[in-house]
Amino acid sequence: MNTHRLLRIGVTTLVLAASSLLHAAAGDAEWKKVEEIVDGIKQPKTRPKSREEAIALLKTGLTEFDAACAAAMKVAPENPARWDAVLFNVMVERARSLAGVPAPENKVGSLEDVLKAADAKPETKSQASLMSVMEAADAAESPGGDTAAWVAKAEKHLKDFPEEKMNKMVEGKLKSMKATSELKTKPLDLKFTAVDGREVDVSKLQGKVVLIDFWATWCGPCVAELPNVLKAYKELHPKGFEIVGISLDSDKAELEAFVKQKGMEWPQFFDGKGWKNEISSKYGIDSIPAMWLLNKKGMVVSTNARGDLETKVSKLLEE
Repeated sequence: MNTHRLLRIGVTTLVLAASSLLHAAAGDAEWKKVEEIVDGIKQPKTRPKSREEAIALLKTGLTEFDAACAAAMKVAPENPARWDAVLFNVMVERARSLAGVPAPENKVGSLEDVLKAADAKPETKSQASLMSVMEAADAAESPGGDTAAWVAKAEKHLKDFPEEKMNKMVEGKLKSMKATSELKTKPLDLKFTAVDGREVDVSKLQGKVVLIDFWATWCGPCVAELPNVLKAYKELHPKGFEIVGISLDSDKAELEAFVKQKGMEWPQFFDGKGWKNEISSKYGIDSIPAMWLLNKKGMVVSTNARGDLETKVSKLLEE
């Protein structure tokens, strides 16, 4: 091989290498912009002073995120940073409707794609696995859900990603799911003396549809859900619908005043232990509101009854 040919090969190699480096640098810059936008959405420099302002900031952030993502994909579609964008996109999926920013038609990928990706960072895969597990929990807890399959999925996640910082969420839900899955094998056995002195024995309520409502006066989502619960009770109590409250409050006077003010006529369990509440701890309840529905046989048929409660209860009353 002559000297000129060697020189040409050498120059060509250098040009290709330089081109590759420039392309990578451009891609890194574009994906860095995506990362900065994500950071800005998660931790805005100026804290919103109202709900409207927060929604406006979210709308702006998501719009910028989508545009930056599209630009980065054009420049460097194989950059590993794309998987972090996928992860964030899944995180904000529900927030998009609130902000009025629909998801792009051409999505970069899904959680399953992240888990299969050879070039995704270990911590990105770990978070994707966690999100996949927690998303599947809702379906598993719904009527007809496969809790056994979810338990297997959760245990695999804990085995594959033991260092995930948020594994306590999975561990808590796993404990809860195992406990509640056993509930569906026999009628619920629950007895206690209510805060107002009433004796409660759920087994004596067979023939009626019963809601077991784990809640607290200090829980914002619980209070927000209360109008729906009260409406369902008012409409369906005459037809055989009962509610049993399990309060995670620690102040008895506050609970009694709240119940009286809101017109909550059903009995309440109270032991003043907050999150260490005897009944909620027994069943691994780690978030509230947690709403269970019992059919007329006293069997737990749903541990995720929040949302459209009236319709769910009506169907059970018809059985």
